[in-house]
Amino acid sequence: MRVSRSFVAGLILTASLAGLAFASQAAPAAKAAPAAKDAVPAAKAAPTPESTSPFVGFWYGVGEPDDPSVSYIDAYHADGTFNAEFRKCEKGEVVWRQTESGKWTIMGSVLRMVSDIIDGKKAVFDNSYVIEKIAPDEFHAHLHNPDYLFVEKRIPKFEFPPCYVGA
Repeated sequence: MRVSRSFVAGLILTASLAGLAFASQAAPAAKAAPAAKDAVPAAKAAPTPESTSPFVGFWYGVGEPDDPSVSYIDAYHADGTFNAEFRKCEKGEVVWRQTESGKWTIMGSVLRMVSDIIDGKKAVFDNSYVIEKIAPDEFHAHLHNPDYLFVEKRIPKFEFPPCYVGA
């Protein structure tokens, strides 16, 4: 049986709501030492691979492994975070919608997306995709389990087409 990231994410969300939610605690912040009068300002960190990545921006795709009619938008931000929205249309109306947010990284030719919020609730969903093509206006990312090729087109803003257009 083939399942999509949105389907599995929904299952994980359900488990989270049943008491299996993942929680994190931040360590208390240490008090900063007073600055010396002649202190040299700290150097700025080098840009991360995400901040200079061709993935930064908005991408639209249609199809999930278990439902070819689901459309989605992924927004990859330069700080290594992302947000995504999935929707399904039937007879010109949105009949299902899901949102996710989390962090993304690229290591070699692997895009890793770790969702930590799904439909406004804490959850964890981790997927890795092999990047098969990256161009200014299109990229292909291959999920191996289940075997599925995602094809995404760059769009100017986070906005779905009307339901009567495509999915």
